[in-house]
Amino acid sequence: MDLRAKKKIQKKLTTLAISSPVEPATPEPNKTYKHSITIQCNALLYNTLQNTVKALHTGNDFTYTSVTDLIRAALKAYQSGMELTELEQPGKKKETSIRVDDSLYKFYKSLPNQMRTKILEKAIRTFIKNQ
Repeated sequence: MDLRAKKKIQKKLTTLAISSPVEPATPEPNKTYKHSITIQCNALLYNTLQNTVKALHTGNDFTYTSVTDLIRAALKAYQSGMELTELEQPGKKKETSIRVDDSLYKFYKSLPNQMRTKILEKAIRTFIKNQ
């Protein structure tokens, strides 16, 4: 009786292995970020962004994979009408570059040249506070 049970189990396992192959995951089409913009950001705010990304990853939330994803999301939120509620914070600036798509690039370039850094910092702070 033991022998027949083992044969049945082996037969079921081979049938399952043959009938239900694991399908490879189809990669999501990558967004193409054609343009690169160099931004300046408050160093303390940049550290806050890094800590936010680490905290999200610790909580198994991988919506934003990096600081640049958060900055890009904040800029998109501002582009789509988010009101800026946070004040600017003086301090040392950190320069970084991010890649953006066509519409975000045009929007960023349409901002007043002397106010881009202030607007971007306010947008990031407001976006983080609302998340």
